[in-house]
Amino acid sequence: MLGIVTGLVFEADILRPYEGTGLRVRAAGLATGAAAAAAEALIAEGATALVSFGIAGGLDPVLAPGDIIVTATVIGERTIVGDELWARRLSGLEGAKDLKIAHTPAVLSTVGQKAALFRKSGASAADMESYGVADVAVRRGLPFIALRAVADTAHDAVPSVGIASMGPDGRVRMGAAVLGAVTHPWQIPGLMRL
Repeated sequence: MLGIVTGLVFEADILRPYEGTGLRVRAAGLATGAAAAAAEALIAEGATALVSFGIAGGLDPVLAPGDIIVTATVIGERTIVGDELWARRLSGLEGAKDLKIAHTPAVLSTVGQKAALFRKSGASAADMESYGVADVAVRRGLPFIALRAVADTAHDAVPSVGIASMGPDGRVRMGAAVLGAVTHPWQIPGLMRL
């Protein structure tokens, strides 16, 4: 069985129609360690390979919104390399790119934060979940890849209203989103682009 970990519920909902066809999806939420815990739970349920799936923030200025990254390499405290052959096979499909992903413990909200992580890591994009999933997979001897779509580019600041509306469980808190839009209307265009 293929175990797929997402951070956000809406990411998991994309794949839910396919559950029961050899894959199981778990939305981990955004708390520290949540992705690793979700990966362990999927292994306990019978997963024999792990995928980190969802959106990522672009670090490399050449990436555009919607660019697809498939990788076995995640850079954090150390560089973790999963199943490179699997990543290479998938990166040839539909224009996906085999590029490295960096770990970030929080959403990178400014262009400066993204540029700094790009310089430090050399990775093309960043997310909060792939490192934890990769770490569990490698420790357990299971194949791992990350499949991520670029949401915000290296040139995009992420509106604070968007960050504040995400709950630690990975769900959009609609009340916070509406309140944020009402009290920070200048951020609405940025939210719409995101």
